[in-house]
Amino acid sequence: MLVGAAPAWAGSPSASVDTRIGTDEGAADFGTGGGAGATYPGAVAPFGMVQLSPDTAPGIVNPAGGYSYRDDEIKGFSLTHLSGAGCAALSDVPLLPTTHAVDAAPSVKGSYDVNPRYVAAFTHRGEVARPGDYRVRLNPGRRAIEAELTATQRAGALRVTFPRGPHGSILVNAGGSAMGNTVANLRVDPARREISGTVGSGGFCYAADRYTLHFVIRFDRPFATSGTWRRTTLRPGGRSTSDEVADRTGPLLLQYKRLGGGPKAVPGNPTKGAQAGAYATFDTAGDAQRAVVARVAISTVSVAGARHNLAADALARRSFGAARAAARRAWARQLGAIQVDGGAARDREIFSTSLYHAQVMPNVVSDADGRYLGQDGRVHRAAGFDKYSNISGWDTYRSQMPLMALVAPRAASDLVRSMVADQHDGGSLPKWPVLSGQTNVMVGDPADLLIAGAYAFGARDFDAKAAVRAMVAGATQPKVIANGGYVERAGLDDYQRLGYVGFEQNTDSPGQTVAPAKVWGTASTTLEYALADFGIARVAAGAGDAATCGAFAARAGNWRNVFDPATGLMQPRAAATGAFVAQPGAGGAGFVEGTAAQYTWFVPQDVAGLVAALGGRDAARARLDTFFTTLNSGAESDKAFLGNEPTLLTPALYNWLGRPAAGAGIVRKAMLSLYRATPGGFPGNDDGGQMSAWWVFGALGLSPSVPGTGVLTLGSPLFPKVTLKLAGGRTVEIRAPRAAPSRPYVHAVRLNGKPLTRTWLAYGALRRGRTRIDVDLSASAAQTWGTAETAAPPSFGGAAACGR
Repeated sequence: MLVGAAPAWAGSPSASVDTRIGTDEGAADFGTGGGAGATYPGAVAPFGMVQLSPDTAPGIVNPAGGYSYRDDEIKGFSLTHLSGAGCAALSDVPLLPTTHAVDAAPSVKGSYDVNPRYVAAFTHRGEVARPGDYRVRLNPGRRAIEAELTATQRAGALRVTFPRGPHGSILVNAGGSAMGNTVANLRVDPARREISGTVGSGGFCYAADRYTLHFVIRFDRPFATSGTWRRTTLRPGGRSTSDEVADRTGPLLLQYKRLGGGPKAVPGNPTKGAQAGAYATFDTAGDAQRAVVARVAISTVSVAGARHNLAADALARRSFGAARAAARRAWARQLGAIQVDGGAARDREIFSTSLYHAQVMPNVVSDADGRYLGQDGRVHRAAGFDKYSNISGWDTYRSQMPLMALVAPRAASDLVRSMVADQHDGGSLPKWPVLSGQTNVMVGDPADLLIAGAYAFGARDFDAKAAVRAMVAGATQPKVIANGGYVERAGLDDYQRLGYVGFEQNTDSPGQTVAPAKVWGTASTTLEYALADFGIARVAAGAGDAATCGAFAARAGNWRNVFDPATGLMQPRAAATGAFVAQPGAGGAGFVEGTAAQYTWFVPQDVAGLVAALGGRDAARARLDTFFTTLNSGAESDKAFLGNEPTLLTPALYNWLGRPAAGAGIVRKAMLSLYRATPGGFPGNDDGGQMSAWWVFGALGLSPSVPGTGVLTLGSPLFPKVTLKLAGGRTVEIRAPRAAPSRPYVHAVRLNGKPLTRTWLAYGALRRGRTRIDVDLSASAAQTWGTAETAAPPSFGGAAACGR
C-alpha cells in the first residue's frame, strides 16, 4: 500500500484501490505519450460526467492526468479530466482554496497558471485516494486547509475546512484549462451563493478540436465578500467578468509539428489564453464556521443545464458525508462485479485498481434531461440512453470495451448508441472525441471495433442495423467534417481502390495533426482498416445482413496487400507502382507507435492465414520466440512492446501455435515485471483504461484476442478463485487452487466439470446461469495440454468471418 494511504474500508471491493497508481513516471518514455500511466487520483463516479481532481505544479511528469505524484504544490481542483491519455487536456475550472487575502488578481500575465502566492503546498502524509473519495491537507502545519472531494454521476463536491481566521476563500480560475482557454466567462450571484459560467478550450494533442463547457458552483454558506478578476485586474465586489482571445489552433499546430510532436512538444503554457475568474470569501473566524462545501455540476449545453444537473442529482440534497458514502457504494457495486480471493496483497491491489481505472472512461456528457451538444454544434437529446464521449477508441477496442461489456453492459450499449448518434449528428463515427469536439488523434476506424466488441460480449441494447449503416457509411464514403476537420478514414480512396493505403500519403503524428487528410503510418492504417472491416462483417452477420458481411469479410483480408513475402514483414506500399517500400524490422516509416516487426503479428482476425504466410507453425513459433526475448523494448524495436497497444494481443498467438505455455508465461512475466502497486506502476500510458483492462484479463486467465468476436483465449489465472457476476444473474467462477505468481503454466482445464482440451472459450459458453472453469497450474512449462492443432482458437479468414 502506498505511503500515506488511509486504512482500507473493511469489506469493500474498493479496499485495495489506490487511485494514485499511475500518476508518476515509472517507465522509459518511448515517444508514445510519456512514461507515466497518466491517471488522476481524484473523485469520479463510474464513467461519471464530473472528474473532480487535484492539479499539481509544475505538473511536468504527468501533464495529461494533471497530478504528478512527485510534485509538492496544488494549483486547483478542476472539474474535468482524462485518464491515461498521452496529451494534456480538460482540467477545466480549477477551484483553489486559500487563506491569503485576495488583494491581487490570481492570474499570471500571459499564462493559465495561478499567482504563486495562492498555490498551496501539500504532502502525501494523510492523503486519501480511494474510488469516489479524495482527501488532502494543503499548506501542512498550523495553518493547514483540509480539502475533500467526492462525485456522483453528474455532480461533484469539494469540502474545505479552513483554519480559524479572516481569509478563507475559494478561487475559481475559469482561465485555467490544461490547454488554455479561448473563452472564460463568469457570473457571481451572492443571493444564490453561486458562481457560474462558461469556458472554451480544446487542442487535445494540439488537434483542431474545440469544446464549450458550462458550469455551476453552489456553496452551502453565504459569502462574506466576493469578486472577480480579468487578466491582472482584480474587481472586489464584481458580479461578472469575461475574457476571450482568438483561437490559436493554427499556430499551435505549426509549433507542434516543428517540435516533433508528443505531449511535451510545446513546453510551458500552450496558449496565452483568456484569463478570468471569481472568488468567494467566507467568515472562518469561529470553529463552527470553518467548513465550506462547494457543489459543482457541468453541461455541454448551457449554464441552466448545469444548474439542472446539480438540482437533479441527489448530491444536492445530501450532506457531504452522505454523498461520499453514496459514491463509495456506487463503486463497491461496480467493482464487485469481479471478486478475487487469495493471492498476494500486492496483486490484489493492482487488480482492484486496474478494474477501477478500466471504468473511469469514457464519460457521460448528456444532461439529466438527455440534452447534449452534438458533433454538429447543435443541441440534441439522448432518448433512453446516456450520451458518452471522451473515447480513446484506438486503444480501448482491444480489452477495455470487452471488459466494459461484461461488467457494465448498459454503459457499453449506451456508448455504442452514442457513437451512432455522433454519426447521425455530425456525419462520422468518432475516433477520439473530447466532450463535443472531434479529434483526429490516432488512426484506423476504431468505432467499428468498439461496436463489434460490445455486440460480441453481450452488450446489445442498441439498433444493430442502424449501427451497421453508420459503420458502412464511414468505411465507404470519404468525408471531412467541419468539427475539427475530422476524417474518419483518411486515405479511404486508396484503400477502396487498391486494398491498401499508398505510401505516397504517409506522414507522422505531427503531420497528421496539421493535415488530417494525410495518413499517419500507411501500413499500420491498412492493417487497422482491414480489422475494422472485419468488425463490420461481424456485426452485419449478427444483424442478418449477409451481403454486407460478405463484402466486408473480403475487405478484412486486405492485410495481405501489405505483407511482403520477400522480407516476411508487413511493409508500406506505393500506390503508383505497387512496389513495397521496404522498412527495417526496427524503425522506419509507415507504422504507428511501432515497427514492421511489431505490426507483422497484427492480424488477429486471420491468425491461420498469417501463420501460413510466415511459413507455417514451426517457423512462426521460432520467430515469435525471438520476438519475445524482450517484453517492453519500445516503438522503434524489432522486439515486443507490451507497454503499448500494437503488440498486446501478440502473446495469445502461441495458443494458435501449439505452445500456450509460452504465451501464458510471457503474460505473467509482463504483469509482474511491468506493473507495480506504486505511483510509477505503469509501463506507459493507461490509455483510457486499456492497459488496466489488459491486466485484469491477464489475471483472469482470459484474453479477448480476436477483436469483434467473443473468442477468449485461455491463459493462467493469477488468483485461486475469481467470481464474475454478469448481467441477468449469471456467474462465472474460475478456480485455480494452485495459482501463484511462479505457476503460470496450464496443465489441464475443466469446463463445468468436463475436460476442455481446446485453448479458448467462446463468450457464448458463459451465457448459462452458472459457469465454472477449473484450471490446474504448474511451475513447469513442459505441457501437453493445448498443443494439438485442433486445440487452436478459430481463425476468421474469408467467409469464416460471417460464421458464428
